[in-house]
Amino acid sequence: MHLLTGDYLFNTPTDESGYFLALTIAFALLFIGSAIAYVRRAKLARDNPIRRRLIRRAAKAGMWTSAIGLFLALMRYTQFPYLSMPIWMLLLIITMIIIVGYFVYELSERYPVAVWQLQESHLERRFRPAPKPRAEPQRPRPPVRGKRRR
Repeated sequence: MHLLTGDYLFNTPTDESGYFLALTIAFALLFIGSAIAYVRRAKLARDNPIRRRLIRRAAKAGMWTSAIGLFLALMRYTQFPYLSMPIWMLLLIITMIIIVGYFVYELSERYPVAVWQLQESHLERRFRPAPKPRAEPQRPRPPVRGKRRR
């Protein structure tokens, strides 16, 4: 397996394979999908601000990582020294795996607790007595100066 050797990871590849083209297309699709989710998050989660926040954070992470991936792919296609080494793409993919793991943890552990807290606060508001409207303070009328007309 020569993919994890130092000769492969730290040298600029001279030929591009179909796998790298597929990876570049996947980064572009991820960027477009994340941008759509970021813009349309209000429609994706209408009455759930916690889900909107989760969608916003996940979409931002997806856009950042895919933009970095597209930049690294551009550097590899132009064979720019030091930035076209495969080690950068490997580190980016490992970072993306860690980010996905974080959001899976967030969705499975923290999201249900936050939804429960939101529902509890809605119930507390529902059964809380409505505040009485405060009467406007009556200001004394200023005295009228001069002649009064009838």
